Amino acid sequence: MRATLFLFFILAIGIGCQPKPIDPVKSAPKYPIQVQKFDSAFFEMDTIYAHKSLQALMKKYPDFTEDFITKILMIKSVGDTQPIKAFYRAYLPVYKDVKKANAIRIAMPIMEEGFSHLHYFFPKYPLTHQVLTFVGPFESYGNIVIKDAVAVGLQMHLGPSSNWYFSDHIQTIYPTYLSRSFTPENMGVNSVTNIVNDIVPQMDTGTLITQMIETGKRQYILKACLPSLHDTVLFGYTKKQLNAVSQETSAIWNYIVDNKHADSKDLAVIGSLMREGLNNEVFGEAFPSNVGKYLGYQIVQTWMQQKQQKNTTMDALLKMPADKIHAAAKYNP
Repeated sequence: MRATLFLFFILAIGIGCQPKPIDPVKSAPKYPIQVQKFDSAFFEMDTIYAHKSLQALMKKYPDFTEDFITKILMIKSVGDTQPIKAFYRAYLPVYKDVKKANAIRIAMPIMEEGFSHLHYFFPKYPLTHQVLTFVGPFESYGNIVIKDAVAVGLQMHLGPSSNWYFSDHIQTIYPTYLSRSFTPENMGVNSVTNIVNDIVPQMDTGTLITQMIETGKRQYILKACLPSLHDTVLFGYTKKQLNAVSQETSAIWNYIVDNKHADSKDLAVIGSLMREGLNNEVFGEAFPSNVGKYLGYQIVQTWMQQKQQKNTTMDALLKMPADKIHAAAKYNP
């Protein structure tokens, strides 16, 4: 089971109107998605006859049920009914709020847009037509690429104002700067990101510039797959943060160059520009903590817009070494 916990349209500055790039997928066939509601099946169990109900659940969802019990709930076996019933009782109120929020209905057009683009850009990848919804612990997985589906934890898409995200315990795991992205729209963002990382896993080692460009590749593909979403969603920035980083890109880049940080492997240096946080410790509270993600995207975009890259596919982009992109892009905002 391949998983991540979790788990962004550049502001146009200039004179005159610029035409939007033509979306090549608009003329391609739609990529239909079917939703399998594991969450409903689980919480409609008869807990008095838990063993029999779990057998029925196993029959309906033979692969995911065991993964859900043993890898998401971290219970030894499907036959261990007592902790399963304890989870059921504790999370039944969460499931009821999930049904009220109906995030999957809001997310489906975005998911279909993302999957259509993924199928177009990566035709050799065995992309599923299935999205499976579940409700799991808040501390566990929110989006998982499994054998025959993308499994989505709906407990992570209740909306940023959900009371469930503001308990002292959950705030220690997901502070507000993270839980503000727990929206239905981010279901599509997380799914596309997870699938792209399944195609080519992202390495979290190397120099600052390598990590910036590897992240930038994925942001470039994410934006291409979800053209209807605003950059605040795609990058996970507030409007204020997006304004700040887009207006001060040159100053941020000059800071990296002047301090010779591009080739640094210092974890403190890399973290100061790439880690998730409330704001940026170098540039101040108006800036997102991970400004490197934005600059990485800019470098990749610069490279992709060069004539030499006219026929570069998304698959080739994803596999292109970061140092070659950096050298050829000659990025200088």
